[in-house]
Amino acid sequence: MIKCTDLPTLECKNNFSARSQPLSVRELINKECEKGFLSGPYKIPPFNYYRVSPLGLAVGKYSGKKRLILDLSAPHDDDDNCSINDLISKEDCSMTYVRIDDAIKVIRKLGRFSLCSKFDIEAAFKQLGIRKDQWHLFCIKWCKEYFFFNRLAFGCRSSPIIFDNLSRAICWIATNIYKIEYIFHLLDDFLTIDKPDSCAERTMALMTTLFKKT
Repeated sequence: MIKCTDLPTLECKNNFSARSQPLSVRELINKECEKGFLSGPYKIPPFNYYRVSPLGLAVGKYSGKKRLILDLSAPHDDDDNCSINDLISKEDCSMTYVRIDDAIKVIRKLGRFSLCSKFDIEAAFKQLGIRKDQWHLFCIKWCKEYFFFNRLAFGCRSSPIIFDNLSRAICWIATNIYKIEYIFHLLDDFLTIDKPDSCAERTMALMTTLFKKT
């Protein structure tokens, strides 16, 4: 979804959220490399032309879990260099999210004792890869070492809509192949609703099978 991949080399400074917590960042980088989500380290850049975007650290509001975020909207206020997100159409990435009222409506329809099952995909964006001809656009630099993301990056404008296409496909398969009548999703979170006299355990087993095959 990136309009142009032929960009001049540019290295941006990491954000304060990352620079202020170096131990956490190093630990997360090591984990990303171990899982194969991040390639590196390299003492010299692995590409002739590349973009190093600022690395940041995001903390979950409720979970307190830390994760790396790539500021692909940088550089900011730079007339000479556009950001990676500037090259991705906002219109192509617009999304309509399911509302909690939609699920409540089904629960009311099915009545009391309807059964709900919730599922979520761990490291959701990292389940989908980045095209090899775009790897040079997703570089980071930490402690004078270079890395690049080979899986969807948290901070990229197109990541949510790309992953949502997978989630929609999962819902379609669940409905049309596995005959799960009521299923909703919000990016990587899924909710199924069964009638009071149905077997929710069967639905959970079917969804687990579906996730393993996807």
